[in-house]
Amino acid sequence: MTTSVQKFLDVLTDSPQISDVRMNRFLMKSPLQLITTLGLYLATVLLIGPRLMRNRKPFSLKGTIVAYNVIQICWNLYLFLGFVGLSNNLSIVCTPYEKSNRQEVLQMIELHYRYILLKHFDLIETMFFVLRKKERQVSFLHVYHHVGILLAAWVSGKYFPGGQATFVGLYNTFVHLVMYCYYLLSSYKSSETLWWKKYVTLLQIVQHCLVFLCVFPSVVNPNCSYPKFWMGLFSINVLFIIYLFGKFYKNTYLDKKRQ
Repeated sequence: MTTSVQKFLDVLTDSPQISDVRMNRFLMKSPLQLITTLGLYLATVLLIGPRLMRNRKPFSLKGTIVAYNVIQICWNLYLFLGFVGLSNNLSIVCTPYEKSNRQEVLQMIELHYRYILLKHFDLIETMFFVLRKKERQVSFLHVYHHVGILLAAWVSGKYFPGGQATFVGLYNTFVHLVMYCYYLLSSYKSSETLWWKKYVTLLQIVQHCLVFLCVFPSVVNPNCSYPKFWMGLFSINVLFIIYLFGKFYKNTYLDKKRQ
């Protein structure tokens, strides 16, 4: 019992025995920072924001959203190219967590940190939905996905950055690059004229299938040193995300087509 309590306290106090000191940076000091960020996010988009907007007209925010999409495109492109540049160091069978200071390892950790910052930046998107009174877009899938990906990126980055988790950043940044290009174009054209709208959703489903296929081998490989318990939990979460996106695709495109 005492050991369990001590481990819990070590996590909350950022014990160097548990966390990776190379990730002791802005927004990464303590789990309390992550808990606070996610708590404020959920309270704002689910409670505070909708109440403040209840008797107000929706904001347009077109210029702000265009700027946001451009930043997302540039940021995701930068990270994607970075991950591609390190792809020779990745293995589906096992990409271990390393505590060494090899140049490739340090580059991977740096990209992981900047990816975590990007996932914080992603939360702003939901704020736009609230301010524009797009309540339907603040769905369980949307909120769960944003919270889940930030939580996963933060935990893996804080305690075992790089390694097998790098596959997530590689695929996610590519898909988000395509997705925000679509958002940018749709802000100037009617979404009906952008025939590839449904394929963006399909691409997200394919992304998570690839992520699962790239992270699950580390769970069943007895010789892989990347934390199996964490990868096991993450794999289950990925399967749940695939189910949610699949359900959304079915309801949005397949069922409507039959009607």
